[in-house]
Amino acid sequence: MPPARLNVRKPISAAVPFVAPVRPLPLEPVHATLGASFGDVAGWRIPLDYGDAVAEQRAVRTASGLIDRSAQGKTRVDGADRVSFLDGVLTNDVGALAEGRGLHAATLDHKGRVHGDLVLYHGGDHLFLVTEPEATDSVLSHLNRLLVSDDASLTDVTARWCAFGLFGPRSGAIVTRVLGSPPPQEDYRTVAVEGEGLPVVVARNPYFRGDGFEMWMPPEAAERIWDAFLAEGVVPFGLRAAEALRIEAGRPKYPADMNEDTLALEARLEASISFTKGCYVGQEVVSRATYVGQVRRLLVGLAVGGGTPPGPGAELRSGDGVAGRVTSAATSATLGEVVALGYVRRDLSEPGTELTVGGDDDLRATVTALPFVR
Repeated sequence: MPPARLNVRKPISAAVPFVAPVRPLPLEPVHATLGASFGDVAGWRIPLDYGDAVAEQRAVRTASGLIDRSAQGKTRVDGADRVSFLDGVLTNDVGALAEGRGLHAATLDHKGRVHGDLVLYHGGDHLFLVTEPEATDSVLSHLNRLLVSDDASLTDVTARWCAFGLFGPRSGAIVTRVLGSPPPQEDYRTVAVEGEGLPVVVARNPYFRGDGFEMWMPPEAAERIWDAFLAEGVVPFGLRAAEALRIEAGRPKYPADMNEDTLALEARLEASISFTKGCYVGQEVVSRATYVGQVRRLLVGLAVGGGTPPGPGAELRSGDGVAGRVTSAATSATLGEVVALGYVRRDLSEPGTELTVGGDDDLRATVTALPFVR
């Protein structure tokens, strides 16, 4: 006798939550052909690795690696007040930026807490914002809340551009050969070149420390340009390698390592803060913490004993007291050990400080100066 069939009805009033479909990258079939495994990140399906994340890390540090960054948020800002508006809501000096140059900045609330970070480029008649996929919604919703009477508009142009990152000591020479023009030599400087007969914008980006470049191109040119880089012997790499490289570089990421509970100075964002420009949202808190008081905790690097990276939120202890928590961790192929980012009390933030992880006295973490690699 077949099992009884249960006829279970949902209450008429029960709401079915809306789940947005996961978006594939334009080059997903190409990545699949290369053996990529995929994961969902911030509503995108992106390559996690191509079979060997350790080899991918090593390629970036010793030669050159190529990553598809098309899931980045890309926003065009227009209007007569575009510069003054963003200068008033970002931590860095947008007003001093010349055409063809860029900067890294964070956006804060009035309490000085981080709502995301971005790279801004001056495109002449517009500004171009680039955000990590995990930060895009937070950054844009926060900027739109602050946009009240300014003559400025934010337009999502993510689908108009594919984006690749080429990182490693050989990357500059490879960009020159593939695109026929040398890339910029200054961080966040951009040049416009032509690739496959279509416009390509190249920017120098120090995301993983060392040489690195990001490129934006129309989707119809993307596969041919990707293939041209691979023909140069470049190794494709995915998110797993990228996370390890990011942690090695000591770069905090929203929301893993900084969020609305984090002060900008706790995350050590000083290089992305102008201390000389006029007022911006959160500036009073940043100034007070800089010139009057101090923050109580700081982002630090952690060299962790053992072979398994601790999970986000793992407790750090000093003696019988709580010292802080781990925010990101990965195995570094460069250093041959587990490296992590985390927050600890200011009095325990000096390099060389010994801590234990997760209440296990046998699992130790040593506070390490950032970045792990230079």
